[in-house]
Amino acid sequence: MYSTAQALTTMPSDQHTHVLTAAERGPEWMATYCCTPWCAMDHSSPGVTSEWHQAAPAIIPPLEAQLHDGNAEPFLTAHVTTVNSEPDVFGVRSELWIWSGGDSYELDEEQTDRLIANIESFLPLLREARTLLAEARKGDHPCGPAARAKAEAEGEERMAALKEVEAAKTEPTPPPASPFSVESCSRMVQVSVRVALQHAQDVPVMARSVWAAARAAICEAGAEPYLYGCGEGNPAYKGRLPCVLSSGHDGDHRSSTGEAFVPGTERATTAHTGQAVQSVK
Repeated sequence: MYSTAQALTTMPSDQHTHVLTAAERGPEWMATYCCTPWCAMDHSSPGVTSEWHQAAPAIIPPLEAQLHDGNAEPFLTAHVTTVNSEPDVFGVRSELWIWSGGDSYELDEEQTDRLIANIESFLPLLREARTLLAEARKGDHPCGPAARAKAEAEGEERMAALKEVEAAKTEPTPPPASPFSVESCSRMVQVSVRVALQHAQDVPVMARSVWAAARAAICEAGAEPYLYGCGEGNPAYKGRLPCVLSSGHDGDHRSSTGEAFVPGTERATTAHTGQAVQSVK
């Protein structure tokens, strides 16, 4: 297969560079490479195909070659090209290959005529634009170095601020709050212990089990259960079911069952009913 882009690597980019045609190279050359008389390709060079044949190109050289170390591609090239690889199978096709920057075109005679007409119509307009440019440039003046430096610094500051805002938007969202907390687990323990009081004879043993389960649930949620809690033992349960209020709290103590108690007393009252609870011996 072939492409217009490949043509640029096989021909000189300077239209004033003379290249030998196949006719100038001789009949043996033409027979070896099945060359057309006007083909200017050096098929003997490594990487140069013999699947197509091109005339010396018409070229508009690069406009600012000095900005590209002299290695810039031509602004516009036009090659007459004949493709005759396996002509008995694929036939022979001749076209005008146009290359302009990153765009390439393969034209027949009619399309080439339209291109020429468009270019000829463009040239007077280009000359008018050049005249207007000369007039417009009379009002040009160089930049002020200090003002430019100030504007560039301010622009960099704005960009840095925008980057900070964007970075803040992309910060990871904190995980949702755990459904467990010291307070919610305390309520769970209250309910569980009340059930235990109704259905178990060994209340302290049941209470300790529920208490351990509640602490485990809190720890699984990433909290530290009652790290700064009061911890005063409930005398109604021989020091078990300690106070769950914060250390140094005012007023009565309160166990995880919701009972309010005073240290050293033998009886405690429930927070909801105010009824006395017989201490467990």
